[in-house]
Amino acid sequence: MTKKSQNQLFSVLEETTLFSHMALGTIETRTFNSVPFVTWPNGAPCVPVNQYILSMMERPGRNGNRNLSTRGSKGGTFGEYASKISHLVRYCYHANIDFIHLTDSSFTEFIDSLRDEKSRIYPTANKRTEPTILGIGRVCLAFLEFVGRLHENPSFVAVGGTIRITMHAFTIKYRNGRTLKKEFVHHHSLSLGGRVRSIFPISDENIKRLLDAVDRDSKSRFIDSRRKIMLLLLEHTGARRGEISRILVKDILNALEMDEPMLRLETWKQGVSSQRFIPVHKMVLSDIKKHIDFMRRKIVKGKVDDGFLFISQTFAKGISPDTITSEISLLKKAAGIKEKISPHMFRHAFITNKFVQLIKQHELENPDQFRQSLLSSQTFITEVMMWTGHKSAEAVERYIHLAFNKVANYAATVSSVHLASAMQLFDRKQRELLNRLKAGLAVEEYEAEVLELQRLRDEDFEIAGRRVSSN
Repeated sequence: MTKKSQNQLFSVLEETTLFSHMALGTIETRTFNSVPFVTWPNGAPCVPVNQYILSMMERPGRNGNRNLSTRGSKGGTFGEYASKISHLVRYCYHANIDFIHLTDSSFTEFIDSLRDEKSRIYPTANKRTEPTILGIGRVCLAFLEFVGRLHENPSFVAVGGTIRITMHAFTIKYRNGRTLKKEFVHHHSLSLGGRVRSIFPISDENIKRLLDAVDRDSKSRFIDSRRKIMLLLLEHTGARRGEISRILVKDILNALEMDEPMLRLETWKQGVSSQRFIPVHKMVLSDIKKHIDFMRRKIVKGKVDDGFLFISQTFAKGISPDTITSEISLLKKAAGIKEKISPHMFRHAFITNKFVQLIKQHELENPDQFRQSLLSSQTFITEVMMWTGHKSAEAVERYIHLAFNKVANYAATVSSVHLASAMQLFDRKQRELLNRLKAGLAVEEYEAEVLELQRLRDEDFEIAGRRVSSN
């Protein structure tokens, strides 16, 4: 059990075995990984919240037939719930109020306290946006409804209850024309509206600045090499940071052996283990293979190798997703980038760029025309969903407008998504080699690396051509 920070009121239990049921006189148990354990600010266990988390263990996930996710260092979806309810735990602790003794006015006061809190970095700005407060409030209402059931008080959180809620309906319209009506709980202290998801892809310029910062903020040859292939994989796979951290050395070697390389990725956000395979350029895999052969091999020599591609320099063990976030943050600072940068922004950029390339391929003029094209031919969007691990076409379509905004300044007209990506990567790696030549790379080494890069480029172009002809 490890605490992540002094401000966080929950720890993550790495492995928890719980009673499930009796069968033929035998006690059956279930084991869960990464389960949040919530405490009061004084360190005492917060029993009601922990009971609530346990009650959700059998709750279905997004696609209806999986449990909620516990993936990640902070407990996945369960960790998100624990984090949101922690605000209420802290409020009740300092106000010396038991959960069941909350009233409509005290719950309103709790929401107002979230709204009034200011940012530590920018003291004049609010710490939380209204959509963030809405998310916290709705999770806390669901928890308090559970508290009411524990105390056999079904009117504790109810229409006309102690904490007065209202029910609101909305309709989901699917691509095939089918509609589904759903309801959600609302409280008058919250701003009415759905969750707002802002998508901010990282720019090509900021990717270049992060890569340049690796050499300027040099830590060691191993760390520098690890950072470069980390940036490469974030950019060219569209994978989540947790998925990047779980890539194995054998995944890279297996992809290199394929005529048309496909990299295995564990798919997160889906509860139980699942995986997908995505196309990756040989130029990318070649750089990673060099890191494995020359940098990683030195670190694991004489130690137990756990097989992960990304390992720590000190212990040779697989790194956590938080390490990837920390590395990006350090490179951002070294690059002098002021705007927000995060690993997930690479994912947004990857998906946006795929749509940009598709728009140019078909010379589509507007988003509505693009949607009609997708409705008539699902091949591309299905492939994008395979690459990204999304479960719904609607989630992927959020990137269409971003793509049309970007395509206005997109110069190259190409005939293949894969070919466009390979061309851009080759141009960039050529520039990197020229910079290394200016910095002192021997001419003989430069010539050898250029020839190898050209060979890999030609193979990637050939693979791209085969993929186009097979579609």
